[in-house]
Amino acid sequence: MKATILLTPQPYPHQISRLRIILIQSLSLVLSTILFVTTSVFGQTSATSTLISGKITDQSSGQAVPFASVAVNGKPTGTQADVDGHYELQLRQPADSLLVSALGYQTAKVAVTSSTVDVALTPAAAMLNEVVVHAGENPAFRILREIHAHRKQNDFRQLSGYEYEAYSQLAININQLSDRFRQRKPVQAILKALEQKQGKKAAVLPVFMSETVSRIYARRNPQHTKEHILKTNISSVGITDDSFVALFTGAGFNTLNFYQNQVSLFKKEFISPLAEGGRMAYTYFLADTSQVGDHTCYGIDFDPKNERDLVFRGRMWIDKDSYALVRMDAHVGAAANINFINKIDIDQTYERAGESGSAWLPETTHLTVGVGEVVKNTFGATVDYTTSVREPLVNQPKSVDFFNVDIDLAEDRDQSPADYWQNQRQQSLQAQNYEQTRALLDTVRNLPVVKSYTKLAQFVLNGGYLPVMRGVDAGSAFSMWAYNPIEGHRLRMGLQTNNAFSRTWQLSAYGAYGTRDRVWKTGWEVNFIPTRRPLTLISLRHSYDLEQLGNRTEDLADNSFFRLNSRFGRFPQAYYQRETSLTAQRDLGPDFTQTVGIRKRSMDLLFPFAINERNEPQHPTVAGTTLRSMEYFLETRYAPGRLPARRVTGRRIRRRPTETAPIVTLRYTYGTASFQGTTFSGYHKVQMQLDHALRWGLLGRTQYTVKAGYIPSAIPYPLLQVHLGNQTPFYNRNAFNLMNYAEFVSDRYVSLSVEHKFEGLFTNRIPLIRRLGWRNFVTGNVLFGHLSDGNRNLIATHDTNGKPLPRVHSLQQTPYVEIGYGIENVLKTVRIEAMHRLTYRQNPNVTPFAIKMSFQLSL
Repeated sequence: MKATILLTPQPYPHQISRLRIILIQSLSLVLSTILFVTTSVFGQTSATSTLISGKITDQSSGQAVPFASVAVNGKPTGTQADVDGHYELQLRQPADSLLVSALGYQTAKVAVTSSTVDVALTPAAAMLNEVVVHAGENPAFRILREIHAHRKQNDFRQLSGYEYEAYSQLAININQLSDRFRQRKPVQAILKALEQKQGKKAAVLPVFMSETVSRIYARRNPQHTKEHILKTNISSVGITDDSFVALFTGAGFNTLNFYQNQVSLFKKEFISPLAEGGRMAYTYFLADTSQVGDHTCYGIDFDPKNERDLVFRGRMWIDKDSYALVRMDAHVGAAANINFINKIDIDQTYERAGESGSAWLPETTHLTVGVGEVVKNTFGATVDYTTSVREPLVNQPKSVDFFNVDIDLAEDRDQSPADYWQNQRQQSLQAQNYEQTRALLDTVRNLPVVKSYTKLAQFVLNGGYLPVMRGVDAGSAFSMWAYNPIEGHRLRMGLQTNNAFSRTWQLSAYGAYGTRDRVWKTGWEVNFIPTRRPLTLISLRHSYDLEQLGNRTEDLADNSFFRLNSRFGRFPQAYYQRETSLTAQRDLGPDFTQTVGIRKRSMDLLFPFAINERNEPQHPTVAGTTLRSMEYFLETRYAPGRLPARRVTGRRIRRRPTETAPIVTLRYTYGTASFQGTTFSGYHKVQMQLDHALRWGLLGRTQYTVKAGYIPSAIPYPLLQVHLGNQTPFYNRNAFNLMNYAEFVSDRYVSLSVEHKFEGLFTNRIPLIRRLGWRNFVTGNVLFGHLSDGNRNLIATHDTNGKPLPRVHSLQQTPYVEIGYGIENVLKTVRIEAMHRLTYRQNPNVTPFAIKMSFQLSL
């Protein structure tokens, strides 16, 4: 059976402007600043809003035109007239003209000269084609099939290359101040200063504003992107590192593409309304057919089947000839299982990419994020981001060598003529409001109370270091004290330099003292940065400190919590280590980093240790306490989409949220060692690590790590792979959490660590739990290992006097396996996991089952 359905188009707000949506991943940095700087103090102010109203009529008859679309020319802002032709349009920024359209009428462009704008439309004779669908089928499904069929030719990622200039604005305003928060004396001082500045009561407080002009480049085969930030104009409260902030205020940091099945926002994977499996997550309704600029479009509404999932609600406009996305109006509400965020509004429109003839580029974006109270009875915040694209150039890709870095900062980015930014802004009134808001922000920033709280925020964000003189910080306050049975009370103090001291040299040093062992521990580090493009880093380090097998500080370097926690608790198989190392690191293009180095160690063992003579196994004739080694290593790391760290010496890798390629690290080590006169020369180590994340849409996200190593040489077991255990009550993703410290040693091994987060797939559908915002997950750790006969025979079981030594375990044919499951986002910060150890449960002092917890502040 076949039916013909005539769809009577109902006009809807449309946009002529070209939109490009780009989201900054630095929201985590900005939100951290808001949290720490303003929890006790301040918020933000917005630009003056304008209300435009009027009536839409038929020019020939004078009768009202119902449901006409009213939009700001060149802006993603619009509304719809009512049945009597009346409309009201609330604007954040002034407009110079409006575009008004309705079915059966010619589109009119009208200048805005006052707050009342009446428009008379001229009738048009154009008629829209019929839409033919099969009876019983949702008419939107036919259009969705056509979208998927034309995806390759419409998606701008299919272009061989493109580039454009972009102008971006970012403003962060703190609003919704609670009555209790307003009563605080520091807040009252800020509000009073703003009221004197504005001449009226302050409703919001400014904390951050930026403007950026940048040039974006991209190519397809091979895939590369680059942003050259030309000019920046940043004003903020609490953020002082311009070079770092500039990385995240441009237009190219993260491009949202609704043609992809998942849209990445704040490290969350939202299902796109255009996803090939979108019908599993959305219900669709063909709402109307209307004119969007020069394009006749189908309007399709999409609603989430479960509003707790990571999905959108809104309307999209699809070109009726090419089935390309012309405009996307998408929203995320407070019901979504995202912490601290009340709403996300995205308005994005597309236009054909130059002379490509097919692909459509997003060219202007308006993104608004509403942040709720992070701390009760304080305030909310609004993040407002807009970017517009200029002078697009397509299908002329730059050479691969051009993409030597992902983000390039111009040296003169903060220097510009007096009228430069006024010319960049689209309207003079907009420029005036921008300057007024910036003046209010300067008022807040210069208040003495705000300066005090800004220093407190910088203290927290700087890892607990306080400035003691220009260019020098002291700390960290978080590691000043610890306690363990060997050192007793451990007291520590350190110094480090910052960029005010030098951008080429970074110096740091610390001293620690134990009240029980009465031993001074010291360490210092010198980093020399001869070039930043490409980044070249030469480091010289020296330290003398307490360590323990199976839980070394170097294994925890990317986890500050466990690095501090490692100084507490028991210290089995402890030793004092004197270490000196020299390394040179250089970026080889945007994806590869090469590191070479030399490391000399001396381990003064505090536990009984002996080795057998290599030609007489099981006869321990060599016993002692000092193990020395000298190692030379070469490491190559592949990490596409990598972003610069705040400190170039940081080990943690930060990447674009849209990056899907794995991170691969290869390391080769050549070394020599000696123990009580016995020399072990020319030993080798080969190690590999792969980290990867898989996105499954509604099914969640999988993060897995594969590690492998091979040591063909016979050397004392402290120099072999002592697998990282965890005997604390806290979960450590990098460790085997039910394995004891130094329980297993291997000279060849392969391990797999898997964590799958369901992102509320199940908990969002349980009425009681979904209100709490909990999310469930599962984990698993598998380790295959082996110890060669040469290394096994080298390990002594008794000392020279026949006294038993601590047993060293190695894995047999059966792998070590532990699994876990649990709930995260409890009270928005707590993760609780139940863990089971499935193998080697017969080993002494093992923990077959445990409940471990951790803390994380995330969306």
